[in-house]
Amino acid sequence: MSYMQAFEQQVFEAGAPPEQEPMSDPWEGQIFSLRDAFKPRDPLLFIINGLWPAGSLSIVYGAPGTLKSMILGHAAVCVAAGVSFLGREVRQSPVLWIDLDNGKRRSHERFEALARGIGADEGVPFYYMSMPTPWLNAGNPSDIKLLAERIRERGAKLVIIDNLGLVSPGADENSDQMIQIMANLRLLAEETGAAIILIHHQRKSSGNNTRAGEALRGHSSIEGALDLALLVEREEGSPAVQIRSTKTRDVDVPLFAAEFLYEHRPGTDELWAVGFQKVEIQDDSSPAAIEKALLGIVEDHPRLTQKEVLNFAKSELQGGVNLIRNVLKKMVKNKQLKTEAGLRGAILYVVN
Repeated sequence: MSYMQAFEQQVFEAGAPPEQEPMSDPWEGQIFSLRDAFKPRDPLLFIINGLWPAGSLSIVYGAPGTLKSMILGHAAVCVAAGVSFLGREVRQSPVLWIDLDNGKRRSHERFEALARGIGADEGVPFYYMSMPTPWLNAGNPSDIKLLAERIRERGAKLVIIDNLGLVSPGADENSDQMIQIMANLRLLAEETGAAIILIHHQRKSSGNNTRAGEALRGHSSIEGALDLALLVEREEGSPAVQIRSTKTRDVDVPLFAAEFLYEHRPGTDELWAVGFQKVEIQDDSSPAAIEKALLGIVEDHPRLTQKEVLNFAKSELQGGVNLIRNVLKKMVKNKQLKTEAGLRGAILYVVN
């Protein structure tokens, strides 16, 4: 008897398998068509105009001592109180802050001083947790589900988590273990409709020619999951901070700056009132600024080679060479500039 004959004999003797109920599809009702895409949608709703839309996932990061947590705290109390943030309009909304870094005493002091700095009283809907137990683990779907319930209970539309490294215990932030953590946080934003902002750290500098987004520490999946990444920079001892976008999905964020203002409680070193004031600054490093500068260079000096264009740009701009080159390529692709053939195969740039 052949193998196939033996197999058929076993099937015959076993009889027909019992009928099974068809499996239900967990994705049922979640598959869309172009008919759904063409339905009218509400306009993008920003919690702070031009920065953080509802239902988004973002990061604010920087080196230690850059006041990144403090300026984000200022933004948070501005939203809770309905006060403009550095000249940007806000949508007044409840705010939830999750502190896993500073501790209860420092959090109480900071948030009191931040609220006093904008004239907010204790009745504004600003909520915070400090060192909550059990610890929040963003890699655990159950923790994310409970956090979503807390956000919905308070109606929070702005949620800040300080910081990413402390809500991913046991995960190597430089590995693909961060993929699931970032996916869970993205789902949190989608499910609650809140703007979720993570505080994170900056990678140690590896030179001026790196892409701007490479300053964000950790695996590439961190940056890939974000709608907006803002890098906060500050010279040691200076009250001024600069904030630049290194990744954006929605609207370009030009470089902006602020000055840290503070008062101590009389006779102590404790903070009494703190806040930030907008400072005017020339933008010479964002993609939008680089694009404007390149257009001016080519208009004033048509038929330059790429090397010549880059040399002109480096003398005017703060951006790295790789970033400037990428913007130049994008402008050709978008037909803002066009190229012509020069001597010995050189590529020359002219305004389209």
